[in-house]
Amino acid sequence: MRLINVSSLQIEEFYGTYIPPYAILSHTWEATEASFQQWTKRVTRIRKFKHLGFEKIYAACKRARENGLGYLWADTVCIDKTSSAELSEAINSMYAWYENAQVCYVYLSDVRIPSRESNLDVLTLFRRSRWFTRGWTLQELLAPSNIVFYTREWVQMGTKQALAVLIREITGIDESCLRGTRRVAVCSVAQRMSWASRRVTTREEDITYSLLGIFGISMPLLYGEGSQNAFRRLQEEIIKVSDDQSILAFNTDSSDNTLLAHHPSDFASQGGVRPSFAPKLTPPFTMSNAGLSLTTPLIYTMSPYWVLAVLNCVELHWAQEDVRARSITCLPLLGRDKKFMRARAPVTLISLGVDLVGNQGTLRSKHSDSTPEVGGSDSDSNTALAESTSTIAKTTPLEIQDLTTRKDTDILVTYFSRIYPLYGTEMDEAMKGFEVIDVGPSMKIPDRGFMIAFPRGMGSYRYLDSFPKGDLYPNISFFMPSATPPTSTREKMEENRGNVTRGLLVYSHEMAGRCKPGFLEEIEIVGIYLALDCSTRNWTCRILDLERRISGPDLEHKWIVKGDEMVLDKPEEWPHYDQQRNMVVAARTRFETAKGHPCKEAIMVEIVFDLKELLKERDLEG
Repeated sequence: MRLINVSSLQIEEFYGTYIPPYAILSHTWEATEASFQQWTKRVTRIRKFKHLGFEKIYAACKRARENGLGYLWADTVCIDKTSSAELSEAINSMYAWYENAQVCYVYLSDVRIPSRESNLDVLTLFRRSRWFTRGWTLQELLAPSNIVFYTREWVQMGTKQALAVLIREITGIDESCLRGTRRVAVCSVAQRMSWASRRVTTREEDITYSLLGIFGISMPLLYGEGSQNAFRRLQEEIIKVSDDQSILAFNTDSSDNTLLAHHPSDFASQGGVRPSFAPKLTPPFTMSNAGLSLTTPLIYTMSPYWVLAVLNCVELHWAQEDVRARSITCLPLLGRDKKFMRARAPVTLISLGVDLVGNQGTLRSKHSDSTPEVGGSDSDSNTALAESTSTIAKTTPLEIQDLTTRKDTDILVTYFSRIYPLYGTEMDEAMKGFEVIDVGPSMKIPDRGFMIAFPRGMGSYRYLDSFPKGDLYPNISFFMPSATPPTSTREKMEENRGNVTRGLLVYSHEMAGRCKPGFLEEIEIVGIYLALDCSTRNWTCRILDLERRISGPDLEHKWIVKGDEMVLDKPEEWPHYDQQRNMVVAARTRFETAKGHPCKEAIMVEIVFDLKELLKERDLEG
């Protein structure tokens, strides 16, 4: 490690474990910077004393002397960039060098002390500083425990701790990480990637190389390989040493790769993702030439080609008055026989609400085009999220929040080029790319619909019937009921509450009709009543014990009306959860679809047929 002696201004070299206490300089590069070769020539150093590239190093040396330190490290003059081997070693060591510094001086050359006539204050200029947009300065912000910010005139602005709230608003980085009360290493992969999502570098590969220290990774630098190849290599190295599945929690819409992300910007909206700290070890997942081998719980749908993989990470949402929600991240996958590829439609990620605090009864799952940006403050972005989240339904203490199974399934997540030759024709025929609505001159794509999911599978139950029949698309597991209540029912509702559509899904136990009445503990024939109200933009789900096999007119005239009478009274108070005997139905998560098909916004309906087993699992977990 080379260091500048702040008294003699000579560069000295140190080896091994003994490195003298030193200060370190962080800055953005200008058009002309001092180099190692120039600084080692005393005549050049003196002649260019007033050049900004030299002047800031002189000024930093002066600050170090004033702080009682004998040495300074600056990237421009302490690395011989003509040596590719030395440059590679320095980049792989740089995070540690910043972390071990006694103090880091951040020189903001574009932040000047405003004149009296100026309408701008220094903190506004601080927010706009180029330093917060550069790739390399992210690790220079995170690694040192002691940072002092200076203006162009070398006027001290404050420390990282003192300015932590403002820096959080600018960068989206957790305040606890800035204050040093939370280690960067315990943050999820997705969260750390989100911090770099809006930063830029001069050389395209550097957006990846600047992240090596943040993830504790060392790897060769291959300038010329391109940004996507470099970022792919980084992700593969992270997978080798980390069991954090949030590395898969990125938006496939903006990635050219269906398996790994192609740029940190794919994680832009994942700043709230945290490790789940589940009460079990995460099974290892590995990368090979076949794809990613993963062991995780699966949420099934009515489609034989579409499942949701439950990742071992959660997303936290803050709202007004510190109301908070926790959701698990689900990865939509397309394929069959435990071989899948990542889905681009109808949504690339789903945040499934599992822990709702306060009076929030539903959680809005996000899509890249509809979520608040994380680049601003946590409080601002989460307030925006809260404002877009339905707060109509009440969460009761009796609700079971997490309905997902604890049973793991071994799957292979691979590339489009491998899955499509196997199942492409079948999936195209069955799913039609989710574009199932025939939009004619007088028709439009529905605003909202229901996505049907089975977080514990269907067990001994089978789909039997639906009303209206044409509104269920089983091959994509979407139900968009269009039937309105009969006039006699609508008259009982409040004025202007008549814009309601509803429908019924019917499931039967496979032993229904084979046993004596009352022999089964389970509901033999069950109806899932689902309704949407356009006036309040609320929805509901209810379980109807149908008691006998029904079809045709009975399905509409008797049982759907029974559901109407239960819920159509006060749409603004509709529940999003129902529990009967050994069954649960919950509709607490909504998300905007990627392409607006088969509807613009979907509500995820979770149906559980084995409540008793679910409760046993939770009891064993303590």
